[in-house]
Amino acid sequence: MSAQKYIDNEADFWKEHFVHLQHKNMVRTNAQPLHMADCKAEFEAFTASHPDAKISCEYFPSYCTFEVSLTSTIKLRLFIQNNIKASMLQKCGPEYIKICDAKFPYNPLPEIDEFLDRLPDYLKELETSLEKKSRSLRHQKLAQEFIKAYASANLKQAFTVNSNEDGTFTLTLPSKSINIQITEDDFMQKIDELN
Repeated sequence: MSAQKYIDNEADFWKEHFVHLQHKNMVRTNAQPLHMADCKAEFEAFTASHPDAKISCEYFPSYCTFEVSLTSTIKLRLFIQNNIKASMLQKCGPEYIKICDAKFPYNPLPEIDEFLDRLPDYLKELETSLEKKSRSLRHQKLAQEFIKAYASANLKQAFTVNSNEDGTFTLTLPSKSINIQITEDDFMQKIDELN
């Protein structure tokens, strides 16, 4: 695995759904663990019931793995040894990096089955979420340019304007060691107060 960091927007979306997947597994009634001896039969049955899914399985004397691709860049991996560990992986360059992982107390295939059934809805939700985030970022960049233009016209000293993750901005006046938090609603008033 690489030391690279995952790509936040898409990874955060899948991490959130992964947490729900794990929670469903933990609270499922009449659930049974998945033992290594049963993996081959369970995985083959699951693969047969999902002919369109891209699934790969590997079996070794001391462990086995099950991977299902969710998108061209995201996959879910199970690692079964003495317990069940599931991971979400994201393609980053030529390799996959781990987004998140957790232990599952019971056989996770029923939850994965439900997850795959809902995958088209999740993909639409992801597309909407990424588009909304993109619009929000464009809006924030435009607001930052308006703030810079207003500050240029009204301040007679060097300054910088940086955007913050929470949608606010930081106006810095290096010569006076001043850092002011501003928003697109109050920037004119706060800049005018500096004169």
